[in-house]
Amino acid sequence: MALRPDNTLITNREILAEVLLAPFAALAGWVEHYAMNNARTQALRAVANMSDAELAAKGLTRAEAFRMVTPHDV
Repeated sequence: MALRPDNTLITNREILAEVLLAPFAALAGWVEHYAMNNARTQALRAVANMSDAELAAKGLTRAEAFRMVTPHDV
């Protein structure tokens, strides 16, 4: 057994699991970072954050704004 930095005990099996899973956790973090910073994701977030009044002022419905951001996905 070993101690973590927060002084909790960890078994050798838990240490091995953490070491073996670390690259996958890093890859998952990178994929999440890429997806959240993707231009399309940011555009979808901007449309989602707009009120219906703001969309109406631009002459758009929420569905039309969504189709503008994802023209070939639907």
